[in-house]
Amino acid sequence: METTSAYPIRAVDRVCDLLDTLRAAPEPLTLTGVAERIDLPKSSTLRYLSALEARRYVMRSGDTYQLGPAFQPLHDEYFDRVREAALAHLIHLRDHFGETVNLGALTGDEVTHVEVVESNQSVRLAASRGDRSPLHSTAMGKVLAATMDPAHLESWLQRTHPRITEHTVTEPDDLRRELATVSEQGYGFDDCENQPDGRCVAIGLPGLAVPMALSVSAPSSRLTSEQMADRARQMRDECAPLVVALQAIPR
Repeated sequence: METTSAYPIRAVDRVCDLLDTLRAAPEPLTLTGVAERIDLPKSSTLRYLSALEARRYVMRSGDTYQLGPAFQPLHDEYFDRVREAALAHLIHLRDHFGETVNLGALTGDEVTHVEVVESNQSVRLAASRGDRSPLHSTAMGKVLAATMDPAHLESWLQRTHPRITEHTVTEPDDLRRELATVSEQGYGFDDCENQPDGRCVAIGLPGLAVPMALSVSAPSSRLTSEQMADRARQMRDECAPLVVALQAIPR
Protein backbone atom coordinates (compact mmCIF):
# COMPACT_ATOMS: atom_id res chain seq x y z
CA MET A 1 0.00 0.00 0.00
CA GLU A 2 1.30 3.43 -0.91
CA THR A 3 1.52 6.02 1.87
CA THR A 4 -0.83 8.96 1.89
CA SER A 5 2.18 11.25 1.35
CA ALA A 6 2.00 10.19 -2.29
CA TYR A 7 -1.37 11.86 -2.51
CA PRO A 8 -0.87 15.40 -1.25
CA ILE A 9 -4.07 17.23 -0.43
CA ARG A 10 -4.16 20.45 -2.39
CA ALA A 11 -5.61 22.51 0.45
CA VAL A 12 -2.94 21.30 2.87
CA ASP A 13 -0.23 22.13 0.36
CA ARG A 14 -1.63 25.64 -0.03
CA VAL A 15 -1.77 26.16 3.73
CA CYS A 16 1.85 25.02 4.01
CA ASP A 17 2.87 27.32 1.14
CA LEU A 18 1.11 30.21 2.84
CA LEU A 19 2.77 29.60 6.22
CA ASP A 20 6.18 29.10 4.61
CA THR A 21 5.72 32.39 2.76
CA LEU A 22 4.91 34.29 5.96
CA ARG A 23 7.81 32.64 7.79
CA ALA A 24 10.30 33.58 5.07
CA ALA A 25 9.11 37.17 4.67
CA PRO A 26 11.35 39.76 6.37
CA GLU A 27 8.27 41.82 7.32
CA PRO A 28 4.47 41.36 7.42
CA LEU A 29 2.78 40.92 4.05
CA THR A 30 -0.40 42.37 2.60
CA LEU A 31 -3.14 40.15 1.24
CA THR A 32 -1.95 40.95 -2.29
CA GLY A 33 1.64 40.11 -1.37
CA VAL A 34 0.66 36.70 0.03
CA ALA A 35 -1.63 35.91 -2.92
CA GLU A 36 1.08 36.74 -5.46
CA ARG A 37 3.68 34.61 -3.70
CA ILE A 38 1.51 31.50 -3.46
CA ASP A 39 -0.15 32.10 -6.86
CA LEU A 40 -3.75 32.11 -5.64
CA PRO A 41 -6.63 34.54 -6.16
CA LYS A 42 -6.96 37.08 -3.37
CA SER A 43 -10.43 35.76 -2.47
CA SER A 44 -9.08 32.25 -1.87
CA THR A 45 -6.03 33.56 -0.04
CA LEU A 46 -8.25 35.61 2.26
CA ARG A 47 -10.28 32.53 3.18
CA TYR A 48 -7.14 30.61 4.12
CA LEU A 49 -5.76 33.56 6.09
CA SER A 50 -9.03 34.06 7.96
CA ALA A 51 -9.22 30.40 8.95
CA LEU A 52 -5.60 30.43 10.15
CA GLU A 53 -6.13 33.70 12.01
CA ALA A 54 -9.05 32.16 13.91
CA ARG A 55 -6.70 29.38 15.11
CA ARG A 56 -3.91 31.90 15.96
CA TYR A 57 -1.55 30.48 13.33
CA VAL A 58 -1.71 33.84 11.54
CA MET A 59 -1.93 37.30 13.09
CA ARG A 60 -3.41 40.29 11.27
CA SER A 61 -2.22 43.82 11.94
CA GLY A 62 -4.22 46.34 9.94
CA ASP A 63 -3.83 45.29 6.31
CA THR A 64 -0.86 42.96 6.84
CA TYR A 65 -0.36 39.40 7.99
CA GLN A 66 2.39 37.53 9.83
CA LEU A 67 2.80 34.29 11.74
CA GLY A 68 0.67 34.20 14.87
CA PRO A 69 1.42 33.34 18.50
CA ALA A 70 1.37 29.60 17.79
CA PHE A 71 4.59 30.05 15.78
CA GLN A 72 6.34 32.53 18.03
CA PRO A 73 8.42 30.65 20.62
CA LEU A 74 10.75 33.64 20.90
CA HIS A 75 7.74 35.71 21.91
CA ASP A 76 7.04 33.23 24.70
CA GLU A 77 10.67 33.29 25.81
CA TYR A 78 10.53 37.07 25.97
CA PHE A 79 7.43 36.91 28.17
CA ASP A 80 9.20 34.41 30.42
CA ARG A 81 12.00 36.94 30.92
CA VAL A 82 9.44 39.69 31.48
CA ARG A 83 7.75 37.67 34.22
CA GLU A 84 11.05 36.96 35.94
CA ALA A 85 12.07 40.63 35.88
CA ALA A 86 8.64 41.97 36.82
CA LEU A 87 7.41 39.73 39.61
CA ALA A 88 9.08 41.43 42.58
CA HIS A 89 7.96 44.85 41.30
CA LEU A 90 4.39 43.64 40.79
CA ILE A 91 4.29 42.24 44.33
CA HIS A 92 5.44 45.63 45.60
CA LEU A 93 2.69 47.35 43.63
CA ARG A 94 0.08 44.85 44.88
CA ASP A 95 1.12 45.52 48.47
CA HIS A 96 1.18 49.29 47.88
CA PHE A 97 -2.32 49.46 46.40
CA GLY A 98 -3.81 46.48 48.19
CA GLU A 99 -5.45 45.31 44.97
CA THR A 100 -4.76 42.92 42.11
CA VAL A 101 -2.03 44.07 39.72
CA ASN A 102 -1.92 42.92 36.09
CA LEU A 103 0.84 43.11 33.48
CA GLY A 104 -0.49 42.75 29.95
CA ALA A 105 0.81 42.73 26.38
CA LEU A 106 -0.76 43.45 23.02
CA THR A 107 -0.98 40.16 21.10
CA GLY A 108 -2.80 40.52 17.82
CA ASP A 109 -6.09 42.21 18.63
CA GLU A 110 -6.25 41.08 22.26
CA VAL A 111 -4.47 41.75 25.52
CA THR A 112 -2.64 38.81 27.09
CA HIS A 113 -2.16 38.76 30.85
CA VAL A 114 1.58 38.12 31.06
CA GLU A 115 1.54 38.14 34.87
CA VAL A 116 -1.09 38.62 37.56
CA VAL A 117 -0.43 39.22 41.26
CA GLU A 118 -3.71 38.86 43.15
CA SER A 119 -4.87 41.01 46.01
CA ASN A 120 -4.66 39.46 49.46
CA GLN A 121 -8.19 40.59 50.24
CA SER A 122 -10.87 37.92 50.41
CA VAL A 123 -13.01 39.73 47.83
CA ARG A 124 -10.86 40.56 44.86
CA LEU A 125 -10.88 40.94 41.11
CA ALA A 126 -8.34 38.83 39.22
CA ALA A 127 -7.66 37.25 35.86
CA SER A 128 -5.14 34.42 35.45
CA ARG A 129 -1.74 34.46 33.82
CA GLY A 130 -2.14 33.68 30.13
CA ASP A 131 -5.75 34.83 29.92
CA ARG A 132 -6.65 36.77 26.80
CA SER A 133 -9.14 39.62 27.01
CA PRO A 134 -10.78 41.97 24.51
CA LEU A 135 -9.27 45.36 23.91
CA HIS A 136 -12.53 47.30 23.87
CA SER A 137 -13.79 46.29 27.33
CA THR A 138 -10.61 46.33 29.42
CA ALA A 139 -8.44 49.13 30.77
CA MET A 140 -5.20 47.56 29.53
CA GLY A 141 -6.83 46.81 26.21
CA LYS A 142 -7.83 50.42 25.65
CA VAL A 143 -4.35 51.67 26.54
CA LEU A 144 -2.80 49.17 24.12
CA ALA A 145 -5.33 49.86 21.35
CA ALA A 146 -4.38 53.53 21.58
CA THR A 147 -0.82 52.55 20.56
CA MET A 148 -1.89 50.92 17.28
CA ASP A 149 -0.91 52.47 13.99
CA PRO A 150 -3.85 54.32 12.39
CA ALA A 151 -4.57 51.70 9.70
CA HIS A 152 -4.58 48.83 12.19
CA LEU A 153 -6.70 50.81 14.63
CA GLU A 154 -9.29 51.71 12.00
CA SER A 155 -9.50 48.08 10.86
CA TRP A 156 -10.02 46.95 14.47
CA LEU A 157 -12.64 49.62 15.16
CA GLN A 158 -14.81 48.43 12.27
CA ARG A 159 -15.07 44.87 13.61
CA THR A 160 -17.88 43.57 15.80
CA HIS A 161 -17.20 44.15 19.49
CA PRO A 162 -19.34 42.06 21.85
CA ARG A 163 -21.32 43.69 24.63
CA ILE A 164 -19.99 41.93 27.74
CA THR A 165 -21.90 43.97 30.32
CA GLU A 166 -24.52 46.68 30.03
CA HIS A 167 -21.72 49.25 30.30
CA THR A 168 -19.47 47.89 27.53
CA VAL A 169 -18.66 50.38 24.79
CA THR A 170 -19.10 48.70 21.41
CA GLU A 171 -19.81 51.28 18.69
CA PRO A 172 -16.82 52.37 16.55
CA ASP A 173 -17.43 56.11 16.98
CA ASP A 174 -17.76 55.75 20.75
CA LEU A 175 -14.61 53.65 20.95
CA ARG A 176 -12.73 56.12 18.75
CA ARG A 177 -13.66 58.98 21.10
CA GLU A 178 -12.72 56.94 24.16
CA LEU A 179 -9.31 56.01 22.75
CA ALA A 180 -8.67 59.66 21.91
CA THR A 181 -9.35 60.44 25.57
CA VAL A 182 -7.00 57.65 26.65
CA SER A 183 -4.23 59.12 24.51
CA GLU A 184 -4.88 62.60 25.87
CA GLN A 185 -5.05 61.73 29.56
CA GLY A 186 -2.39 59.00 29.57
CA TYR A 187 -4.45 56.25 31.17
CA GLY A 188 -7.43 54.04 30.44
CA PHE A 189 -10.13 52.57 32.62
CA ASP A 190 -12.77 49.88 32.57
CA ASP A 191 -15.85 51.07 34.47
CA CYS A 192 -17.74 47.80 35.01
CA GLU A 193 -17.37 47.08 31.28
CA ASN A 194 -15.68 43.67 31.45
CA GLN A 195 -17.18 42.44 34.73
CA PRO A 196 -20.43 43.78 36.18
CA ASP A 197 -18.95 44.70 39.57
CA GLY A 198 -15.32 45.38 38.66
CA ARG A 199 -13.27 48.44 37.80
CA CYS A 200 -9.75 48.67 36.46
CA VAL A 201 -7.32 51.49 35.65
CA ALA A 202 -4.28 51.04 33.39
CA ILE A 203 -1.23 52.91 32.15
CA GLY A 204 1.14 52.14 29.27
CA LEU A 205 4.74 51.04 29.87
CA PRO A 206 7.01 52.88 27.40
CA GLY A 207 10.07 51.70 25.52
CA LEU A 208 9.46 47.93 25.52
CA ALA A 209 9.95 45.44 22.69
CA VAL A 210 6.22 44.56 22.82
CA PRO A 211 3.48 47.09 23.68
CA MET A 212 2.64 46.46 27.34
CA ALA A 213 0.45 47.97 30.04
CA LEU A 214 0.04 47.80 33.79
CA SER A 215 -3.33 47.81 35.55
CA VAL A 216 -4.83 47.73 39.01
CA SER A 217 -8.23 46.05 39.30
CA ALA A 218 -10.70 45.93 42.18
CA PRO A 219 -14.36 45.47 43.02
CA SER A 220 -16.28 48.63 42.20
CA SER A 221 -16.98 49.23 45.91
CA ARG A 222 -13.24 49.78 46.52
CA LEU A 223 -12.32 51.62 43.30
CA THR A 224 -14.67 54.42 42.32
CA SER A 225 -14.80 56.29 39.03
CA GLU A 226 -13.65 59.43 40.85
CA GLN A 227 -10.46 57.69 42.00
CA MET A 228 -9.27 56.68 38.53
CA ALA A 229 -7.13 59.72 37.67
CA ASP A 230 -5.41 59.79 41.07
CA ARG A 231 -4.79 56.04 40.96
CA ALA A 232 -3.23 56.36 37.50
CA ARG A 233 -0.93 59.11 38.77
CA GLN A 234 0.15 56.93 41.70
CA MET A 235 0.77 54.00 39.36
CA ARG A 236 3.06 56.12 37.18
CA ASP A 237 5.00 57.25 40.26
CA GLU A 238 5.36 53.75 41.66
CA CYS A 239 6.09 51.78 38.48
CA ALA A 240 9.31 53.55 37.43
CA PRO A 241 11.58 50.71 38.73
CA LEU A 242 9.40 48.18 36.89
CA VAL A 243 9.80 50.05 33.60
CA VAL A 244 13.58 50.24 34.04
CA ALA A 245 13.75 46.48 34.72
CA LEU A 246 11.64 45.63 31.66
CA GLN A 247 13.51 48.01 29.35
CA ALA A 248 16.74 46.16 30.20
CA ILE A 249 15.43 42.85 28.86
CA PRO A 250 16.94 41.91 25.46
CA ARG A 251 14.40 41.03 22.76
